[in-house]
Amino acid sequence: MAKYSNDAVELGASRVPAIVLGKTSFTTNERERQKTLHARQGIETLETEFGKDVKERGNYLEPVLIEWTRDKLDEISDDLATINLCKVTQGYRIDDLKLCASLDAILQVDGEFKMYNEMTDEEITLSGFGALEIKTTNTDDLPRTDQLIQLQTQLLCSGFKWGIIAVFGKAQKLKLVPFEADQDIFDQIMEKVTEFWQKVDLDEPYPPLDNGPPSIINLDHLDIKDSLIGVAEDWLMCDAEIKKWTKKKEEDQKLLQRIMEQNEAEHAEVGDINIAYPTITRKAQPEKIVPAKEATYYRKFKIEKKEN
Repeated sequence: MAKYSNDAVELGASRVPAIVLGKTSFTTNERERQKTLHARQGIETLETEFGKDVKERGNYLEPVLIEWTRDKLDEISDDLATINLCKVTQGYRIDDLKLCASLDAILQVDGEFKMYNEMTDEEITLSGFGALEIKTTNTDDLPRTDQLIQLQTQLLCSGFKWGIIAVFGKAQKLKLVPFEADQDIFDQIMEKVTEFWQKVDLDEPYPPLDNGPPSIINLDHLDIKDSLIGVAEDWLMCDAEIKKWTKKKEEDQKLLQRIMEQNEAEHAEVGDINIAYPTITRKAQPEKIVPAKEATYYRKFKIEKKEN
């Protein structure tokens, strides 16, 4: 599928699910915001190896699966309609939202027939033009929520009233699932996309809790790799010692507190050691309402050693 969207100035339909849901299996809303900021600076956001494999698989299989989809629709229509494929030569845009949809294919149904959606248990009437989205996967046989949002974004941008997600999944079968344009989903997409561009223009990050699992950067290529490992090992050793002595300190403190309580002592001496365990009285405070505080963020440092 050709990509017609420009990441620096608009959102492609494939990027919208992370904006609406907060995260998907492949990306997050904040990663997409950073991708736009980087694109504006001429910096390319590199795909993961997994992402490259998925894209390559789709690019090679997509043309065949498009033809297969048309043949299957011919069977389903049972001569009630003729199904043609229209060549995609442009992206479909909503300029006010800076939104662009690049379709895998356009289906043209001359006539009319009904098709069953097993996910919603509804029949959908197919006639005229519709969007086709091809998905290849080894984990699913039916469309995921993020894929449905991508299709609905395509329908929003193109104005088509229906679309089909064709999934070549783990069962190695081609599953066709039709969907009608959904105004409720359109409203959610428009709201979240508007919020996205506000955050881009204000350089305002999404809250960390929305960002899903962190991406891991491998530093094995650095010349100081061995030194880094040594420093990290020292940190882990120090951390283990701190935890050991902290536990010992807590156990000793509990013992001394119990002895002080048994002897009704707030101050005591044993040998040349003074022990203080006084009762502190806080002044009474008048009842008050504490105003709400905005969320604050900080970074927490931690090292863990992988188990072999």
